[in-house]
Amino acid sequence: MRGHLKRRPPLKRGCKRTPIRSHSSTQLSLKGKIMERLQDKSPGAKPKVKKSKRKEEERLRKALQAEKLRPPRLFFGDSLDLENWYSCGEGEVGASASPPQFNIHPLYQHVLLYLQLYDSSRTLHALSAIAAMLRAAPSDFVDAISTTSINNTYTPQLSLLQNLLARHRVSVMGKDFYCPISQDSHSHSFRSAMFLEIIISLCLYFLRSYYSAHVGTAATDLAGNRAMQLTSLEVLTLLFSELSKVTGGSAKGFASFISDVLSKCKVQKVVLHCLLSSIFSAQKWHEQRAAGVNVASQEEGLSEDSVINLSEDQMDGCSAVQSQLLRLLQSLVVLEHRVLVPAEEGGEVEHMNPQQPMTSLQYLHGQPITAQGMFLCAVIRALHQHHACKMHPQWIGLITATLPYMGKVLRRVVASVTLQLCRNLDNLIQQYRYETAITDTRPQWMALCIPPDLILTVLEGVTAIIHYCLLDPSSQYHQLQVSVDQKHLAEARSGILSILHTIMSSVTLLWSVLYQADSSDRPAAASAASTSNINLGSTKNLRQQILELLGPISMNHGAHFMAAIAYVWNERKQVKTTAVIPTASEEQLLLVELVRSVSAMRTETVMQTVKEVLKQPPAIAKEKKHLSLEVCMLQFFYAYVQRIPVSSLVDSWPSLLALLKDSIQLGLPAPGQFLILGVLNEFILKNPNLESKKDQRELQDVTHKVVEAIGTIAGSSLEQTTWLRRNLEVKASPQIMVDGTSLEQDVEDLMLTVMEASSFTPSVYSVHALTLLAEVLAHLLDMVFYSDEKERVIPLLVNIMHYVVPYLRNHSAHNAPSYRACIQLLSSLSGYQYTRRAWKKEAFDLFMDHTFFQMDSSCVSHWRAIIDHLMTHDKTTFRDLMTRVAVAQSSSLNLFSNRDAELEQRAMLLKRLAFTIYSSEVDQYQKYLPDIQERLVESLRLPQVPILHAQVFLFFRVLLLRMSPQHLTSLWPTMITELVQVFLLMEQELTADEDMTSGPSVAGLETTYSGGNGFSTSYNSQRWLNLYLSACKLLDLALALPSESLPQFQMYRWAFIPEASDDSGLEVRRQGTHQREFKPYVVRLAKLLRKRAKKNPEEDCSLRTLSWERGHLTLTLYMIRSMEQLLPFFNLLSQVFNSKASSRNGPTHTTAPSHSGNSFPNKEGKLESQKVFWSRARQNIEEMVEKDFLEGLIKT
Repeated sequence: MRGHLKRRPPLKRGCKRTPIRSHSSTQLSLKGKIMERLQDKSPGAKPKVKKSKRKEEERLRKALQAEKLRPPRLFFGDSLDLENWYSCGEGEVGASASPPQFNIHPLYQHVLLYLQLYDSSRTLHALSAIAAMLRAAPSDFVDAISTTSINNTYTPQLSLLQNLLARHRVSVMGKDFYCPISQDSHSHSFRSAMFLEIIISLCLYFLRSYYSAHVGTAATDLAGNRAMQLTSLEVLTLLFSELSKVTGGSAKGFASFISDVLSKCKVQKVVLHCLLSSIFSAQKWHEQRAAGVNVASQEEGLSEDSVINLSEDQMDGCSAVQSQLLRLLQSLVVLEHRVLVPAEEGGEVEHMNPQQPMTSLQYLHGQPITAQGMFLCAVIRALHQHHACKMHPQWIGLITATLPYMGKVLRRVVASVTLQLCRNLDNLIQQYRYETAITDTRPQWMALCIPPDLILTVLEGVTAIIHYCLLDPSSQYHQLQVSVDQKHLAEARSGILSILHTIMSSVTLLWSVLYQADSSDRPAAASAASTSNINLGSTKNLRQQILELLGPISMNHGAHFMAAIAYVWNERKQVKTTAVIPTASEEQLLLVELVRSVSAMRTETVMQTVKEVLKQPPAIAKEKKHLSLEVCMLQFFYAYVQRIPVSSLVDSWPSLLALLKDSIQLGLPAPGQFLILGVLNEFILKNPNLESKKDQRELQDVTHKVVEAIGTIAGSSLEQTTWLRRNLEVKASPQIMVDGTSLEQDVEDLMLTVMEASSFTPSVYSVHALTLLAEVLAHLLDMVFYSDEKERVIPLLVNIMHYVVPYLRNHSAHNAPSYRACIQLLSSLSGYQYTRRAWKKEAFDLFMDHTFFQMDSSCVSHWRAIIDHLMTHDKTTFRDLMTRVAVAQSSSLNLFSNRDAELEQRAMLLKRLAFTIYSSEVDQYQKYLPDIQERLVESLRLPQVPILHAQVFLFFRVLLLRMSPQHLTSLWPTMITELVQVFLLMEQELTADEDMTSGPSVAGLETTYSGGNGFSTSYNSQRWLNLYLSACKLLDLALALPSESLPQFQMYRWAFIPEASDDSGLEVRRQGTHQREFKPYVVRLAKLLRKRAKKNPEEDCSLRTLSWERGHLTLTLYMIRSMEQLLPFFNLLSQVFNSKASSRNGPTHTTAPSHSGNSFPNKEGKLESQKVFWSRARQNIEEMVEKDFLEGLIKT
């Protein structure tokens, strides 16, 4: 950021310059300065001026007159901007000759140039004498110079002094030092001047004087000039410090006299210019060194670099001059405060545009230094310079020392400086993390030459500034020597509180780095720290300083403190979170540790403060529109409650109760209400029993209210369909999935319209509410209501079920998230016997609903639990179900019923009975087996009813999984018979199909069977295909289960698959006659299906192959559109068993899926026992069977 500055030829004696008159334009004035010898003052005497030697003057006059040049005139544009003061406007240049290029920055308008060498040692001697007198007898010396005038024309020395001063003045104005000046003019100018004014003027001259770059200087000359600048600064600092003390006890007139002197000498303006230009020079010098630019080789023309001899050692070590300047500025601010107080009370200052002082780089007359834009600009710029970190402690010292003198700009200064210090702290931490390889992201700001305790210094500076503004001045934290306007302090306080979240963000970042440094192993941490330029120093001291900063804030401004914590909590959140109550990240948990470390924040205090924040959230971070501070606060509090010891939680029960009660009434956003339930649940998990009955009753009341509130949110996606009855249905709007996405981000867009405008809960949160209830409700109610009080739970549960059942009735895809959450809730409630009254009837009605099985596969396990509890918690429900099945089967006598509907009703009941048995333990319903068998046989007596028979096959599979083999002995003949019947039907269907295609001769064999009841069905319709698939799945299951589980089936295997005993392939010879060998059904059907597949190449499934795996089901289809889809299954069975059989003496025989359940692959035998293998295999099989119950499109 470099300003574009115009260049010009070297300045010579007599260069004229345009004087600066108006404040509206900043014009460059490089003041040619000739000061050869200056007044020596002998210690103890009044200031005297030594006579200058005529010879030297003559020689100088000749030398200078030979080099006269016509000067060009320079004008600069006036817009100088605080934000971007490096890129100031170029301004306009006017000159009589063709002007060279100018590139000089307006910040150097105060500089005076020596056009020849001078004897700095003599001048230094004189100035040091003044400094010595000031140190020896400050008050007497100041008294003397303030009251002694130089207006005594009759003393030769004073006359000479006046003459020299007049000549210096015309020289500074660009004329010749030796040009003739009238006696009156100079005597008039200095008639009323006191020695005080002369000393100040001279010191300021020396302070702003540099050698011209075109004067041949040695290093000693530059060092001498620098020593002069430092001594001038010292004299001024001593002088102003003493004047501050003197003005305090003197009359008003003296204060106004000093004020006049300061403005006449332009002290404040010069000091601010010197300070800003020192910062600017250092910045440029650093940038050029970093870029490797040679100043001399820069573009043609004139810049401040080519005109002023700013030596490299001065640039690099300008810290000495800058340090003295800061001390001078501090004493000047105090002095100004003493002498300018009456002026501030005047009206004109108040009417000034408040923005101007802070954004303009012009010096504004009548305004104190602290209110000047140049001052704040200098402070922020200096603190922003990462290459000058070693100066930061002194700048911080300047600000903290001048806080009581800031006046009306206190708020603006403290806010700007604090934010900059926080940025510095963030940058230092980022740099430390980058250099110690904690993070890979390189910070934009890499500091050099860092003082060892810089982080601690910055932290102490922030602490001093914040405590000054936030704490009562009369408190022990700081004693003010100055009376501060309470209005300004109140403004500053509100300013600091409005940025407290930013401060907290930086402090907590440091806290997390300290935590990492302490928790990592010592040697590794030490070696990592040695690679960094930043020395953390003692982490204990830094922790202590952080707690010193935060302790008083939390005591005096607890609500703002906790609100800032909530804001930072939101900043530190993980991007993705899957739970309704998001899990806290590691960085967030460090916030909990930090709050627990602040001694003022005891558990009870935290609870009361959180309640305050929830009631009246402080207005912070307005730029974050959708940040719900209450929700973030409660997320923090939830994590806090999880991490505090039980004793603290129990002791602060009254505060927690008050917090919970108030939160219910506040109408918080839905996520906030979820967190309230989370906190309540956490408390009950940690402390299930409260000693007093009154406390327990209050806990029950609060629980009741919180659960009801969540229930209302849960029902927010429902709407009333009729206005008379309370009949709710699900709204046809999309629902938000809970898993895998962030709660806030999911609903942010949907909430934009709702959040500000209305108080009702947006229905987007209903799924989250249901999910949360499913997770905590059942256990929570069981803990809160003791065994003799369980009756009180029922009305609450009835109310909740009123919201839950409509979701469970709706099987549409868009309702799936709600359905899942509700079924989980019902499942958790059903585990407690006392809740039965609230859900029994609804659950049974849902079970009997014809759409019951239209659900996601993830819901089946929950329904299994519910049905199990429904049927086993009393003795009548299962009997009712059995009765229904029996009644449905005996109702076939009814002549008027629709036969299709009746058969569907029977199939539906049979399927529900099968699911009930599937939901039970093994052999749980063994005593009902004869009844069940009777129902199945009755269903099979009806001929040609594929819809019913398909359910019977599913029932058979359930019985194989849920009954012990010995109990099923009587059922096997029925199962085998039915299986053979279906395979014969399939064979008949395929053969008939083949015969029809071979010619018209067999037209008599139609593929339509007219049943005895006149009910006609095509064997190739979807219902028959479902039956074929169901039968094949029974065979698949019988082959997949270990042989000891199905000993009876082993006697019938040969009918279905090729057996090892038949592998000779020879015909059986009996008494000389040939009988055709029996071919198993699998082989026959495979052959027929292959023939059909060849004729219908578009439906060719022969290329699809299945693989055989022991203990796994092969057939995983849920529906087939044609019989050809079964070809891969039949192919596999005929080939696997044939190939195994044909090589029975080979090594593969052991792995054949044969009768012996002991055949076991060697590899698996090594890895796990047979028992574990079969339990896993059984689990996989059950999952596949479970999916066969599902209907509709959701079971993918």
